[in-house]
Amino acid sequence: MRKLCYILFCFVIVSASAYADAFPKNKENHSSGYDRSNPYPQFTHADTLRGELTPLRACYDVRFYDISVAVFPETKSIKGDVSMDFLFVDSMQTVMQIDLSSKLEIVDLSIDGMPIRDYTREYNGVFIKLPENFSTTNEHRLTCLYGGTPIEAVRPPWEGGLVWKTSPSGKPWCGVTCETLGASCWIPCKDHLSDEPERGMKMRIDAPLGLTAVSNGLLVSHETVENRELWTWQTNYPINSYNMTFYIGDFIRFGEDYKGIEATFPLDYYVFAEDEEKARKSFEEAKDVIACYEDLYGPYPWANEGYKLVESPYEGMEHQTAIAYGNGFKHLSLLPMDYIIVHETAHEWWGNSVSVDDYADVFIHEGFAMYSEYLYVERKYGSEKARIYAQLWARSMNNIRPVVGPRDVNFWDYHDTDPYVKGAWCLKGLRYLLNDDDLFFDIIKTYYQSRKYSIVTVKDFTNYVNQKTGKDYSWYFKQYLYRADAPTLEYVIVPAKKIDTSKYQILNLASDYARNSAQDLLYIYCKWTNVDDDFIMPITLSGSGNISREIPVTTNGVFVALDNTIWSMNVGDFYYVIKKIKKFKAKNL
Repeated sequence: MRKLCYILFCFVIVSASAYADAFPKNKENHSSGYDRSNPYPQFTHADTLRGELTPLRACYDVRFYDISVAVFPETKSIKGDVSMDFLFVDSMQTVMQIDLSSKLEIVDLSIDGMPIRDYTREYNGVFIKLPENFSTTNEHRLTCLYGGTPIEAVRPPWEGGLVWKTSPSGKPWCGVTCETLGASCWIPCKDHLSDEPERGMKMRIDAPLGLTAVSNGLLVSHETVENRELWTWQTNYPINSYNMTFYIGDFIRFGEDYKGIEATFPLDYYVFAEDEEKARKSFEEAKDVIACYEDLYGPYPWANEGYKLVESPYEGMEHQTAIAYGNGFKHLSLLPMDYIIVHETAHEWWGNSVSVDDYADVFIHEGFAMYSEYLYVERKYGSEKARIYAQLWARSMNNIRPVVGPRDVNFWDYHDTDPYVKGAWCLKGLRYLLNDDDLFFDIIKTYYQSRKYSIVTVKDFTNYVNQKTGKDYSWYFKQYLYRADAPTLEYVIVPAKKIDTSKYQILNLASDYARNSAQDLLYIYCKWTNVDDDFIMPITLSGSGNISREIPVTTNGVFVALDNTIWSMNVGDFYYVIKKIKKFKAKNL
């Protein structure tokens, strides 16, 4: 028993090391400089202005963005004209907040054509004094002319801003990636995740001559005017602000129509001419990925506007209907799979269609997208490859801070793996805990279907699981999403001669012969630590002769009597730490 438990524990570590080169070394595998004693930065007033839905933001509801932006790579500058259609919903409010980077200058500001002179700026907040008796019944249009040199992305997409690069042809490549930085780094907007414009947005991109501009939704028009290329794109779906984007580059386009489960829609690919052959081969996988996710979750949510992959100089980003692709057309060494296509496409369902209102709950975006990778591998390559794939995640877990973070401060540390991998393991463990695949997949699919094109929270998902199962799994989500600690299963093997059985309540799995022969008995004591008292995860002990029993283990621990033969201990598809107590003492109990 002692030897077997040791080998069982080490198997996970050895497997992960053996396939270390199979796991992409991406944004998750970096140190943030924080530790368990110092898990968060010191939040500032600027963080609150960016992250909190104060009355100055809650007083209006954005309905539509009309964006015109001219891009000048030679000076790394932009000039824009943005209109925001909105409903004013709080008649008592006299000031409203919009957001625009302090690096960009406001040239002119108006509401319904009336010039606004009474406004102030603090950090990236713009505070507008509203005219008296501002109507709450009619839709209004705020227009802002602005320009300047925006923040340049240091390490896109994770340290975001405007991206200024050069394509293989030597021509400019320009784009924007701003997930946590916020769309206010390049356009005036209501830069809060809770408000997605119901009617979508239109984007006109004024680009250098000879270059193609790509954005979200459908291409409306293209014309060449005065040695500039004018491209207009539009989406009629709700879209969160960090998904609104553009790409400007020396692209060629190819594609095909895809027959989905409810609609046929275009797959369009924008790549550099030098990479066309590789892209044609690599992007074939997109069809398998979409088919898998349509089956798991339901129809592709943007069928009316299609699916695009756009070659970028950074690894990837889930921009709605226009995914940034920069993985170099590489496959993992473990699997013939391009994980960027698999991961970012999952976000079209989880993150883009079903979205959160605060980065505190980004598990709904990233945990679900990463678990979608697992499900894709499981369906296409089998359960054993999926098992190894999931093991690889575990080596990048940090357990420094809870997966669910602080609200109202726009906080998400991209170095932290846990919203991805620990979040994915949380879903993997839930599936095991339910022990009913039909129920598990029904929960995931019906939750998506009932929440698509809307804003959700982790609490909402937890309540939905409890409702669908008729049981309270709050203890499970509390441990894996709201606590930093990994559950620790402590155990010790105790010779029979050291146990006074009259002192302890013992579960007996030993044979009748062993019970009558103390020399053929051994005892295992195990308990959960680093958990709350309501943590009730069972373990399974299996022995020779097809003996197998699920043992309820709590923070108080349990004694089990076993034959002195071969046993194995299993906690299923959960993420946990196993710790052997070196020496049995009464204080261990």
